[in-house]
This record gives sequence, C-alpha cells and structure tokens, in this order.
Amino acid sequence: MKNSNKLRSIFIPSLVALSCANALANDQMDDDSRRLVITGSPIQQNIEGSSEQLDEYDNQAIIDAGDLLTRFAGFSAVRAGGHGVDPVLRGQSQTRINLLQQGAFLHGAGPNRMDSPGSYTEPFGWDEVQIIKGVETLVFGSGGPAGTINFKRYQPLLSEGEIIGKLMAAYSSDYYKLGTDLAVGNNSGYLRLISQLLDQDSYEDGDGNLTRTAFNTKTNTLVAGYTPNAQQEWRLSIMANRGTDALFAGTMMDGPQTDMDAVQLMFLDGDQHANNYSEYQIYFNEAHHVMDNYSLREQTAPMRMLTDAYSETNGFKWLKRWENRSGNTIWQVSFDWQNVDRHAERYMDMGGMGAPTMLQARIWPQNELDIKGIAIEAEYLMNENNRIKSGVRFDQVSAEADYVATTEGQALYQSYYPNTPSSSDEDNVSVFSRFYHQADSSLYWVGLSSTVRTADATERYIGAANNMAMMRWIGNPAIEPERHNQLELGAKWKFDGGWHELSIYHDQVSDFILRDRASMGDMPDVVATDMATIYRNVDATLSGFEYAIQKAFAGTWMFYGNLAYVKGENDDNNYPLYQIPPVEGLIQFSNENDQWAYWFDIRFAMEQDEVDDNMMMGSALDAGKSDSWTAVDFKIRYDLNQDWQLSAGINNLFDETYAYHVSRANMDPFNPQAIRVNEPGRQLWISILTEL
Repeated sequence: MKNSNKLRSIFIPSLVALSCANALANDQMDDDSRRLVITGSPIQQNIEGSSEQLDEYDNQAIIDAGDLLTRFAGFSAVRAGGHGVDPVLRGQSQTRINLLQQGAFLHGAGPNRMDSPGSYTEPFGWDEVQIIKGVETLVFGSGGPAGTINFKRYQPLLSEGEIIGKLMAAYSSDYYKLGTDLAVGNNSGYLRLISQLLDQDSYEDGDGNLTRTAFNTKTNTLVAGYTPNAQQEWRLSIMANRGTDALFAGTMMDGPQTDMDAVQLMFLDGDQHANNYSEYQIYFNEAHHVMDNYSLREQTAPMRMLTDAYSETNGFKWLKRWENRSGNTIWQVSFDWQNVDRHAERYMDMGGMGAPTMLQARIWPQNELDIKGIAIEAEYLMNENNRIKSGVRFDQVSAEADYVATTEGQALYQSYYPNTPSSSDEDNVSVFSRFYHQADSSLYWVGLSSTVRTADATERYIGAANNMAMMRWIGNPAIEPERHNQLELGAKWKFDGGWHELSIYHDQVSDFILRDRASMGDMPDVVATDMATIYRNVDATLSGFEYAIQKAFAGTWMFYGNLAYVKGENDDNNYPLYQIPPVEGLIQFSNENDQWAYWFDIRFAMEQDEVDDNMMMGSALDAGKSDSWTAVDFKIRYDLNQDWQLSAGINNLFDETYAYHVSRANMDPFNPQAIRVNEPGRQLWISILTEL
C-alpha cells in the first residue's frame, strides 16, 4: 500500500529491524509477513515489549482499544455494552494495566468504568500500539503490574504542500464508521487531522436476542508538529471525544453523555528508536460522564436515578536515554507526575417522573490522587550473547478526600472500617532485573521484579450508600498498596519458515486489593458483616503462560496460533480470584499476495469452573461458571489499485452464542450481581479505504 508506507516511512524500517533482526542477531525473521500480530523481542535496547502496526485494522470497525486488544495473545475483555470494552491481561484489569496515549495517562469519569480509558482510544489514526506484558521497564509510570499499553503516533514524511493520509468507510447492519486521517506540511512542520464517526445499533447475539449495545461517538484530533531540524520535534495534540446514547446491557444505567477533552504538548529530541533520545511532555485531560436509568430505556426501577461524574488528569513526563562511551551500557532515566481529581454524585427522584435532583450518594466524594515518580535503568551488554537490564523506581503517592473527615463521611466509612483517614501518603519502591541470552536462532530470558500499585479512587473512596446494606459499595480509605513479586521465564525460537514463543510467569501479590463482601468470615480489617461490597487487603497468587507460533507453508500461506492460561487464587482462604479468564486462544490461516489477501480465524475459550460467584464465600463478582465456545471469522481484502482497497468479512460465521467469561459487576443500586454480556452473533461487514 504505497502511500501508507509514505506516511509511516520513518518508523517501519527501524521497527521491523528491532522486532526481528535485533531479536535473533543477524538471523532475519520474516515477522513482517504477518502484520496482524508482530511479536517483538523483549530484548530491545530502545523499545520495550512488542509493537503492533495498526494500519491493518484501518479497514475494520474496531470499537476501541479493548476491542482491538482481544486480537492479541493473552488478552481477554470485559463487555458491559457496545462501548468501553475493558481489556484483561494475565488475569488483571483496570488500573493493573497502564493504558497510555503517547506516554500520557488518561482516566475515565465513570466509577463503574462505562468509559474506561480505552474507550477514548479508537485505533484508527494511531500508527502503532506498544504492548508490554509484565514488567520490562519502569519508565512508563507507577503501577501496571500486568503490563502497559501505549498508543503512539509518528511524524509523517511530507514534501512541500503535499497532502497524504487515508479515508475509510465501513458498514454492516449494526454499525457504520467513517474515518479521516490527513496530514499536510513540509520539512519544517505539519498538521495532521484525525476524525472518526462510529454509530452502532444494538446487536443480536447468536440466539437472536437483542443486546443493548448501541452508542454513538465522534472524535476529532488535531496534531501540529514543528521540526526545527531532523532530530527535534515540538508536537501539540488536541483531542475532543463526544459520546452519546450509549446503552449498557451489563448495568442498570445507560450513558446519555460521555465526553473527553485532552491536550498534550511534547518535545522530542532524537530518534525514538535510538539509544540517545530525550522526551519532555505535559498533558491535561478531562472526562465528563452522565449515567441514568430512564432516558434511554423503559423505566422499571421504582425511582429515577442519575449519576454525574467528572475526572481531571494533569501530568508531566521527562525521559532521557543515552549510551555510555564504551557502548556497552544504555542508561534510561525518567521523572513523571500525574494528578487525578475526581468526583461523582448520584441523584434520585422520589416521584419517579421528573429529573433527579435529590442527592442520594457521593459515589466519588471530591478526591485527589497525586503520584510523583522517578526511575533509573541500565542495560548492560555482558558480551555478544548475554545482556542484563535492571532498574529501580521510587513513587511518592498522596491521596485525599476531605469528605471522609466530615460527620457524614465518618458515619459512612467507619461503619465498615476501623481506620478511615481523609488523607494518606505512601513511599513506594519498585525494582526489576531481566537477563537475556541470545543464540543463533533463539532467545531466552528470565525476569524478576517487585513493583507497587496504589489504590484508585474507587477502591479508596467510593461511597455508593443505600438503605439496603447489600446494595452498598464502600471504598476503604486506609487500603494498603499492593506489591507484585513476579518471576517470568521466556524463550523464542526460530525454525524453518517460522518461530514460536513461550512466556511463563508467577506473580505473588502481597496486600492484593480485593473487592469483597462484608461477611462473617475472617476479616479483621472490616467492621460490618452486612454483606455490603467493600475493599480489603489479602495475599494472592497469579500464574500462567502465553504461547504463540507462526509457520509459513504452501508458498504464500501462513499459519498462526496462540494460547493463554492464567490461574488466580486468594491465598488467605484458598478461594479462586474473581474475573480470571479460562484458557483462550486463536488459530489463524492467512494468505497475502499482490492483490488478494484472506484471513480465516478460529477464536476459542475453554470452560471456566474456578469462579468466585458466592457472596458468602467471596465477592460474587463472577457471573457463575462459563461454557467453552468457538467462533469463526473470515476476512478478505482486495486492492483495487495502488490507492483503493476493498475489504469484507463475516464475524462469528456460525452464529455462535457466547460471551467472554470475565464480566463486570454492575453498579445497579437494586441488583449488584455480575452480568455477563453476550458477544455479537453473525455479522457481515464491508469497508473501503483510499490512500492519498
């Protein structure tokens, strides 16, 4: 695709070299023949994890980041509606995964994550997603023990007055999507405009049942770059995301309004893929999310309820990477700061007819989380076959919610916890070390890490009060941060015409932040026993593996497969952890030639019978056991000429009725049980894309 290569000509050559040649020395691996999943080596001097090129997905109506990530090994997804699909990696989700836009944090405003951070990250218009599983670096901010997802854009190469980019349109019976990604400029600077409209109706599952998943989003992003020379770039990005009429089958509220505004200013000095590089950035984003139980659905609850929620994030980051004089050590230092200010109020109308105006609960009382961190890393080349990379990070964390100290706040939180401070401070130290051994056609690694994740606003301060105790959801202001002590072993081997890769990990977690029920069990840190939803610290274990294989055969055909398994357990009572996916995987056959390309995917999951679905024993955050399932997808692409591309496909070819095991306990004030939402039944779609 001629002009797409023009837009990305800066970074594709270096990326392919890093993910393939650097991984196996001079023994080139043809990973670029599989653009859907390019597995990068973890031994990369200047880019951690693996990087996936996103142009292959431009001709599809992918909903958001969570929807995209289910295509990659080891990821599952929590679906509550059509929008805000929340990724799960290695049995962990929410703030245990750092999801970034060009290194910047953004946080949604919904306490129940109807607008998870990934819902504001439509893959169209991003050039690359960097995926780090586990702990390979500490420079991307605090937390993220499961991994880091970083969406990135690059400077386009432009001639004077040239306009390059792409336009696309996709359609099915359930949705339509329009996308524009255009850039204009010269050697001194550029403007890039990215616009997307996605309108989805509620889809039917495999049994023909209508699933409440409709939504509408409009996103406009302006990127302005100034390049005073070949090594430096000033970049200003401004995003406005507007979401309306979002239906959620997995909760008892819908989202009539979801907005996000974001601004980011960056200064880049050097090649991002080189060993000598500096980056400075400041960013700001603000989310506003409205939820109610009456404007978008027939009112069946005894009273109207509305939640109005806000989240504001400010941040700064400085990163510097350099090589020592002897060339055997690469140093990396970063300093970052993020400040998250949130509040959410729930209102009710006793008459059940008017707009709710009576304050029923401070779902998030006004609260602030402030994190300042510094990280130092060194990668030392012992010899041509062995390398070790180590780092340390220090985070100073402060959290505050003045409402907790009020008479009303103390009455609420002290009903459940013996210690309810309105502010708290933490000094958290994280460390890691990874050793790599590289042979002619193989790479082996072992990693050790001990990292800290602090509690978020919901775990600390949520105050979903209710007259019925079982319907309450109360945060723990004194909750301790959790420490993840991880061991990872991995290997990647090349064989004739392909490769395979295996990662095995074990995560021993001290003070795991468990969402639980205030029951009669052994809970010394919980006062009440009225079955309200609370948070407490326990010890837990997560362990599993990820395996992937790729093999070329019969000329232009390619086979790819992956498999992931994770087991989670609460060590305090030997009860399963909630929201742990079963064995899941993908088998794919593809054929790409000059004009035609075909993909035949078989997605599958085994049954999951190790669940937490009993509130007397645990939290009841699992919607029971889940059955195994298999879904088949087919996609075809035809290049009409050098500039036009036509694609079509059938998702869930055999109309299977299925759902991912992981689900979201809804914040319904009358029924807080977990609800599992089915995936779409058979969907036929078509798209057209042109490149300028």
